[in-house]
Amino acid sequence: MAKQFFITGTDTDAGKTFCACVLAKKFREAGLQVRPYKPIVAGFENGHNADLDSHIRACGLPLKPHDITTFAYQEAIAPHIAAEHENNPIDFKQLDLDLHKAVNSGADVVITEGAGGWFLPVSSTAVLPQWDALKKMEIIIVVGMKLGCLNHALMTATLLDNEGFRVVGFIANTTGPEKMPFYQENLETLKQIMPCPFIGEVFYNEEHDFSKASETIDLSVINADYVCY
Repeated sequence: MAKQFFITGTDTDAGKTFCACVLAKKFREAGLQVRPYKPIVAGFENGHNADLDSHIRACGLPLKPHDITTFAYQEAIAPHIAAEHENNPIDFKQLDLDLHKAVNSGADVVITEGAGGWFLPVSSTAVLPQWDALKKMEIIIVVGMKLGCLNHALMTATLLDNEGFRVVGFIANTTGPEKMPFYQENLETLKQIMPCPFIGEVFYNEEHDFSKASETIDLSVINADYVCY
């Protein structure tokens, strides 16, 4: 049975996809096979979604976009709105079926990536955290290192902790070519106030080089060392 991680972020564009790919590369360097799963995506250009393309490149498996996602919407808008426009509502039961395929694919690790922030609406009456499968995953928070990140990070981690989700750590992600002002001071504050361990930093690089970006990631922090053989 594959070990499962869920990647969430402090907000949209925190860098979830890139950090998920960095983790995948790190696991692969440890000799593990990684299967990505992005249940919900919105936004295609010329038939491609950049997030799905990145996941496939990072895992190194001969997969197609439809192998790693369930609900794919053409417009780059809030998924529940896209679902209504395209008459394709998000169904947790279908997510369960596709996640089951990923978990039983023979991979050692399954990395599931959310969309937007934690409380992603999937309809007018439901949010993604109501998907029961998340309770079985170990959650990693990607903190987009920009003004406001301290509040967003602590609020997200505290909420997940209070709701009984297992948060195993956070990653500090630089979302652009320039670091935020007083980056190091903000990072040190996060280390002090977050109720979960610091996994490492991911720095922006124009080449989208996952290996280069993974140099400071410490898998042992998330107790992943026991699956590394």
